[in-house]
Amino acid sequence: MPKPKVGIALGAGGARGLANLGVLQVLHEEGIPIHVVTGTSAGAVIGSLYSAGTDLAMIGRLAEELEWDDLTSFTLARKGLVSPDKIHSMLRVLTKDQDFEDLPIPTAVVATDLLTGQEVVVDSGPIALGVRASLAIPGVFVPLELDGRLLVDGALVNRVPADLCHKMGADVVIAVDVGWAPLRGRIRNLPDVIMRTIDVLQRQVAQHKSIQADIVLEPELGNVTITQLNRAREIIDKGREVALANLANIKRQLELASTS
Repeated sequence: MPKPKVGIALGAGGARGLANLGVLQVLHEEGIPIHVVTGTSAGAVIGSLYSAGTDLAMIGRLAEELEWDDLTSFTLARKGLVSPDKIHSMLRVLTKDQDFEDLPIPTAVVATDLLTGQEVVVDSGPIALGVRASLAIPGVFVPLELDGRLLVDGALVNRVPADLCHKMGADVVIAVDVGWAPLRGRIRNLPDVIMRTIDVLQRQVAQHKSIQADIVLEPELGNVTITQLNRAREIIDKGREVALANLANIKRQLELASTS
């Protein structure tokens, strides 16, 4: 009986998305193979780095040292307030400038076509470009123009792309949903207004879209906000905790799938 193909769907959530890394670290340490990777926004970043062979411990150390100034810079572009150039350059380095077609693990990230509102699956071409599109919060980051489409944050249409894992051939799908940051704190400027508005809209969409996974891991991130990179170690550890707590169930699901 062939072993089941395991897919992992890594969800969006800004800094909260670093919990995806903790989950992957535990699965790797436990020898649980991953055959398909999908991700949205922050999940697209972590998933693509994993598939590209980037050392998971090194990613964790890098995350602890990063500040938003290392990733963003303001721009005078008409379609966004923040330039994606710093993030794009870092992604190119960390993914070794590979294309999706180069990866040993089938990998795809989700973006949104701002012109049509449709979900766009990016699974070919430069990884850094696809991930850049997947995390481009509209109104904040400059969108990516690609193949006649204007691509922005995939979380607008599919925060945790478990359904895509199934479409790509996974038999058992593990999803990571980092949940929602609390709706409190001051609204200080235009980016805050935009991000809060999108957050509210995403919550409404998520109510009508279930996560089609065999196992859904939900790290207990409490009051962590989407911008708190300074809490990276805590967030990663929460991902590890939820993976360890569900390890027996994950292994049970794989055993069941291998005998069915």
